[in-house]
Amino acid sequence: MKVAFSSDNHFDLNKLDAQRMMHIQALYLLNNDVDLYILAGDLFNDFNKSLKFARDMQDALGDKVMIRFIAGNHEMGEGITYDELESDVDPLYFHNKFIDITDEVRIIGNNGWYDYDFIGNDYSDDEILQFKNAFWYDRRIKQPMSDKERFDINLNQIKTQLAKAGRKETIVVSHFVPRNDYIRRFPNRNTRLDMANALLGSTKVGDLLDKSYTTNTITGHLHLHPSPLKVGNNVYNNVAVGYNTARVHEWASDNFITEWQSRLLMLQF
Repeated sequence: MKVAFSSDNHFDLNKLDAQRMMHIQALYLLNNDVDLYILAGDLFNDFNKSLKFARDMQDALGDKVMIRFIAGNHEMGEGITYDELESDVDPLYFHNKFIDITDEVRIIGNNGWYDYDFIGNDYSDDEILQFKNAFWYDRRIKQPMSDKERFDINLNQIKTQLAKAGRKETIVVSHFVPRNDYIRRFPNRNTRLDMANALLGSTKVGDLLDKSYTTNTITGHLHLHPSPLKVGNNVYNNVAVGYNTARVHEWASDNFITEWQSRLLMLQF
């Protein structure tokens, strides 16, 4: 069983022909004998466009490759409500679900969220919320609770899924950042850049996973392209492709497919 993971393709922001990219990706997956392809969020700035992409890829691949996806913050800003995000809106939608790929290995999906703990107590919750509502993409996302309350819901979902897995080896896929190892702080209080760290993820997820039977954690969101990080038996992998736009250049190459291939993670079981 071979499983591939990718995140943060940002087809719309990168001004790509998504259907053409999908068919090239599908052929690459087939040629590399991939059985399951999981997308960890931020395909489009619209949930329905990401869902259509996943459905179109599944239709193109048929029963040869299974497709699953979770939502990143960019999907959450358009075409979906909070209640819908927390429901089973489609068989391909992998939030708060699992797949057993062998008798001993289970993959768990969860969108994730953030609780501001990457910046400690350096800013008040009100300051962070004011920054978010003024400058951050997530101001578009409607939710019936605070960010910390939302994060706790997702964290408890992961706890429950890990408990259900028992002693199975677990692979966890989530959009947001589970550790602060690659978080860049700004001691000169460049407030905007420093506050943005609050909205990236939470160390509580990593703390939970490090005490579980998780052997691989796959995330996106952070476009810094950090190397895999091994902590105990768990390897943290960031598979974000990121932006290559007129203003932001995060790729090592100038070609999307080359960049996607270089960031693609494949695990064999």
